[in-house]
Amino acid sequence: MSKQRKGDKAPEPTSTPSPVIREEEHPDHLDGWSGDDNSTPRSTPVPDGPIDPPFPPMGPFPPRGPFDPREPRLPIDRPWEPRLPIWPPIRLCGAVSGRFSSPIPVFGLPIAPTPGGAGLDLMAPRFTVRVDVDRYYPQRRISVSTSRKFPRATAHIIAEVTSDECIGLNHRVVRARVTYRDGDTGLIPEERLVFEAKRTKGKGYGEYTITFLGPTGTGTPHKLSFRSKYFDNVEFEYDTVSNAGTAVTSMDTAAHPNRPADLPAETISLSTVYQRAGFDVSLSPNTSTIPISDAGANGTWSDSEMHDAMIAYWSRFADRPQWAMWGLFAARHDMGYGLGGIMFDDIGPNHRQGTAMFTDSFIQDVPAGDPDPAAWRRRMAFWTMAHEMGHGFNLAHAWQKSLGNPWLPLADAPESRSFMNYPYNVSGGESAFFSDFRFRFSDDELIFMRHAPRRFVQMGNEDWFENHAFEAPEEGGIGQNWTLRVRPNKDRNSYSFLEPIAMELKLTNASARTLAVEEDLLRDGRHISVMVQRENGLSRPWRPLSATCHKPHKADLRPGISIYGAHTISITPAGWLVDEPGFYKVQAAVSVDGEVVVSNVLRLFVAPATSAEEARLAPDYFTEDVGRVLVFNGAPSLITANNTLQEVVERCAGNPAALHASMALSAPKLRTFKRLSVADDGRGLAIRSDDKDVETAAKTQKAALLDAPNASADTMGHIDYFGALDNLAESLATDGNTSEAKKVLGSSVEVMRKRKVLESVIKETERRIAQLK
Repeated sequence: MSKQRKGDKAPEPTSTPSPVIREEEHPDHLDGWSGDDNSTPRSTPVPDGPIDPPFPPMGPFPPRGPFDPREPRLPIDRPWEPRLPIWPPIRLCGAVSGRFSSPIPVFGLPIAPTPGGAGLDLMAPRFTVRVDVDRYYPQRRISVSTSRKFPRATAHIIAEVTSDECIGLNHRVVRARVTYRDGDTGLIPEERLVFEAKRTKGKGYGEYTITFLGPTGTGTPHKLSFRSKYFDNVEFEYDTVSNAGTAVTSMDTAAHPNRPADLPAETISLSTVYQRAGFDVSLSPNTSTIPISDAGANGTWSDSEMHDAMIAYWSRFADRPQWAMWGLFAARHDMGYGLGGIMFDDIGPNHRQGTAMFTDSFIQDVPAGDPDPAAWRRRMAFWTMAHEMGHGFNLAHAWQKSLGNPWLPLADAPESRSFMNYPYNVSGGESAFFSDFRFRFSDDELIFMRHAPRRFVQMGNEDWFENHAFEAPEEGGIGQNWTLRVRPNKDRNSYSFLEPIAMELKLTNASARTLAVEEDLLRDGRHISVMVQRENGLSRPWRPLSATCHKPHKADLRPGISIYGAHTISITPAGWLVDEPGFYKVQAAVSVDGEVVVSNVLRLFVAPATSAEEARLAPDYFTEDVGRVLVFNGAPSLITANNTLQEVVERCAGNPAALHASMALSAPKLRTFKRLSVADDGRGLAIRSDDKDVETAAKTQKAALLDAPNASADTMGHIDYFGALDNLAESLATDGNTSEAKKVLGSSVEVMRKRKVLESVIKETERRIAQLK
């Protein structure tokens, strides 16, 4: 097809641009519904029995008359006049589409109660509901996102509407069936839901609920608060390179004669396009003109240069997901005249934040004989920027939906009249495309933008056209005075097969004043709750193998000061919580004087077995008795478990589990170990003592702790590692070997300094060395 070059003279526009059409007057906007004549008003929105057949369809409001039909004139209620029933019943319901959420944090039942304790009242799941049944381009979907603080879990469902009933004046009931799930399915296991909106006072809606229906068709309504008629908020910021000309961010839909005959004439902006797609768009006031010198000596732009310009000029730039996007209007890309626009931001960990349109490109080439070249160019520039911004919302090209790893299977749509299709790709080319183009996205694209799990859509979150990335957990506790961290003392959260997983807990005074706290709060497992979840599996509570009762003793903690505790969270009285390869998530919580503090979510990886011996030993190793020997640091009476651990030492020497096994096997020999057994006469019980062998045990433990101190500290954690060195030194000193005890403590100080342990802990160890004689 021959083209008219951008230098050709374009005729002047012959019409005055029309203003954007008000929502309620736009033909693509559905205000609400009225009840069908055959529909029967229902007194109960959630019936007792199952809901299978859909309710009769409803029609749109009739044309507007002298007054709004959604606000019928009702008789004035006077105290001296009796009320008269209105017949037939009024069935007029306004629009309900938009975003709703749980009104306030709701604390639910105790989760993970501790032995002898009352448990922790933690935040129950909170819901964000997106209802899509009217307003612009309704897709008849309801999506629900829910999250729970502890144990940390998220879920997302999409339900397709099966009935939408208006049963009175602004009393609307929408029923839907779940067709898509993501995340922890246990949070919303039901297959059906009911959304209800009704009046309370006045004529408008005042109460909203969502009910998840179980197998019997019943459920408990959850109250919702209306947040916005939009599904999410987003901010756009546009910057223009000094040689790029005027940025095109608006378009008169009637400016070019090649358009649908019934397309409303109005001047829309890029904001209008995305508002009608369901987003509350705000424009940043921080627009800039970028000097051409920032493009480099050649005057064109590479992806890397645009990324650097985005960092420098975008006022909202951040290396994290956010509902914000940067648009650059530049003259030309390094690829040359043939590139009209690009979503360039796939550099670094946070994709899809930056888009660009190039004014000196083929989008200026007007088809020969076009009746209005100026309008054609403006429309093409507008379309190009809207297209690239669509990629920022993670939309693929219309003909590429089946490629990559989409959020759910979609069919390619090469003939789609959408911002995401290429005009010249359709049958009949650009002329055929724009003759039927309504400045909107396709239905599939709108469903994705409005209802896909939000990490798929949000800028800077999921990678471009992929959905494999993990959601950073919301960190920090519910309260304000304390923060709780769960952490390993190692660089990477990865573990070998068979390796016990030691975690440290750190509770910090986050307030601006000195606070009192129980010193043993984190050391004694009965005061804390820990949940362990294999990814996409059930969350299971960790329990300590023993519970202790200390004399209450509170310590005063200044702002920023912390207390600590350490526990082997892979072992619990009910068995092993971590006994298979894969990814796991760990989260802890503690109650401090009535304030519930929730930790970060720690994600860890357990590698598969690296040898046949590890795989062979696993069934004997992952037993309750082996767990007890490891946690209690020795149990000579558990003979089978000790034999298994000895095999681990001999056959899996390179596995960190061998270090834990050798420590547990040798620890009883550091002291005269008492055992309770049956007396010789067979009557009653007797205490017997095993002779200690400090020299042999010390040799084993020094090798385990000091031959490779960094590796040992990594797998044991600082508290247990330095505690083991202290215990070894004390045993040596008690046995009369003071010089060797000093050497052990001296080695401990060296490791502490290398691993940057608190100076106060180092000073305390040095004082102990000085006290040894």
